[in-house]
Amino acid sequence: MNDWLPKNIDWYYREENVAIACGDCLEVMRGFPDKSVDAVITDPPYFRIVDAQWDKQWKTLDEYLAWLDVVSDEWKRILKDNGSLMIFADDMVSAYVQVLIDKKLLLLNNIVWYKTNNLPIKATWSYRKFAPMTERILFYSAQYDPTGWETVKLDMNNFVPLREYFRKYQEAMGLNIKQINSRLGHRKAEHAFYWGSTQWDLPTPETYAELAKIPTNHEFVRREYEDLRREYEDLRRPFNADGETLDVITGPIVSAKDNTAHPTTKPLWLMQRLVTVSTNPDMTVLDCFMGSGTTGVACVQTGRNFIGIEIDPTYFAIAERRIAEAQMQPRLI
Repeated sequence: MNDWLPKNIDWYYREENVAIACGDCLEVMRGFPDKSVDAVITDPPYFRIVDAQWDKQWKTLDEYLAWLDVVSDEWKRILKDNGSLMIFADDMVSAYVQVLIDKKLLLLNNIVWYKTNNLPIKATWSYRKFAPMTERILFYSAQYDPTGWETVKLDMNNFVPLREYFRKYQEAMGLNIKQINSRLGHRKAEHAFYWGSTQWDLPTPETYAELAKIPTNHEFVRREYEDLRREYEDLRRPFNADGETLDVITGPIVSAKDNTAHPTTKPLWLMQRLVTVSTNPDMTVLDCFMGSGTTGVACVQTGRNFIGIEIDPTYFAIAERRIAEAQMQPRLI
């Protein structure tokens, strides 16, 4: 990761898989190369929700959204083509934030975090409205289609090594596509040999195994299917689904034991969940509103590279300590 980090940024703390800076996120992000981050997972100010100066620095909602518009332009610029954005938002403002970012990236989910032990549950009668027990997480893709497949497939600059491999494979067999179909008795392998077309596609494992029965010249080295599959999948947006990847996430707020001086400290279990679902190990995650550093701890524990930015020196010191402590512990993954 350190190879691409801009040299003109004063990284206060920099280790093999962590770099954090104390400063204004816009100033720091403007030093990042284009398409250099795999995911942005962050919890920005909500606008007059928290009783703190940093959440009241804008006089109007329009001023806040104008600021967030500039910030989100940087997110779009530095996200890789298969990157993801996860941004926390308060339920009172999330609709405005979504309309803003919808113009730049593709919305995949408006995730609801149901906080099972949130304080309002103890005094629901006092609100004169439905008690607030949830928070929003807007989940975006930098690719223009939900699965990331069309974005990748229709770009002829993608899969170049794989296309070239199947061109050489066909050359080694000494057959045209019609002859290959005839040998196999079907057309299931046909798209693998459209190596000069947007219709190119990787064959299934079964079809690739059938191709092995067709003789090739002795110079051709046939690759393992799993090797081809990994290269094929690497261009798509990562999404590590399981039986619990639902658009409602249920779980407690941060415990008293794990809480920090930051007023919106997120629970570690939640940040680990977002990080591991949206990225793969060794990918780079940016949290440009790092706060007390929970995203950084989650990245360290799960084998991701982490970049954090925090403007408040007090919170930055908390994050630095927590991340350093996490680096001394065994990884979870």
